[in-house]
Amino acid sequence: MAVKTAQIFRLEWIHISGIREEDLDYLEQRFRFHQLDIRDCREGVQRPKLDIYASYLFMIFHFPLFNQETRRVSATTLNVFVGKNFLITLTSEPDEILDSYFTHFRSKKRSAVTYDSMKNSASYLLYKILDLRYRKSLPIVNEIGHYIPDVEEEVFTHRNKEATADLAIIRRNILTLRRILEPQIRMVDKIVHIKSSLISDKLSVYFDDVHDYLENIWSALESYRDTVDGLYDTNESLINQKTNEVIKTLTVISVALLPMTLVASIYGMNVKGLPFAEHPIGWVLVFIFLAATIILIITVSRKRNKI
Repeated sequence: MAVKTAQIFRLEWIHISGIREEDLDYLEQRFRFHQLDIRDCREGVQRPKLDIYASYLFMIFHFPLFNQETRRVSATTLNVFVGKNFLITLTSEPDEILDSYFTHFRSKKRSAVTYDSMKNSASYLLYKILDLRYRKSLPIVNEIGHYIPDVEEEVFTHRNKEATADLAIIRRNILTLRRILEPQIRMVDKIVHIKSSLISDKLSVYFDDVHDYLENIWSALESYRDTVDGLYDTNESLINQKTNEVIKTLTVISVALLPMTLVASIYGMNVKGLPFAEHPIGWVLVFIFLAATIILIITVSRKRNKI
């Protein structure tokens, strides 16, 4: 089994990193959790939720992860059972941040810790975990913000191909972060206002601080989204302007070549009596006439800023 246990005074923290079927069987037999909660843990990714029971609370949280190589944001899931004297955390995949904090918690010696009814409670430990994980989300948001000046430089130096690709990546990451964090804000707000003996009223201000922190992250995301949307519109305008310039040039060239096409069509009909048809240097005269016409059309177009 992947079950790890740490205990300080009466508080027991059970941490499962990488859920297995035998781990869920152990929890079901020892704590008699509801089968629906066990099923949610078994099925993996779920919508964030908060279930309230007489003897425990069951919660599902999502936290963002950032892959430096792919520059892509994804979500990791944390399942939590909160009881009177126990806290159980379950992750489907190893979570380095949570694993490290569990190791730190287990390394504490009881003799070095002063007992505090609030701070040695499962709900306070839940607060510490949420505070730690959400504060690790801010660097991910800042990482996205670091790319925005580079993309802005690409847009205004007319590197539109690179700018389009980078803007697509940033917009996708912002959308993913919004999809992850928006339900979390509602979840933490529920914990702040929850009416349960398992969450001390004294901890409301602590969870409210986490809620405010999430609101600040959300505000930063909103600002980044507005900036990126503005850059996207600007980039699209510059691309459209380039396209219009190319179309204008091609149109002028087509119009300039139209007399040549017309003359070639007429002289290609084998009709007798056409001007210069029998003249020794007739083709030269026709060519000079057509060249002069093309130059005239291009000159007039330039003066009118058509090309």
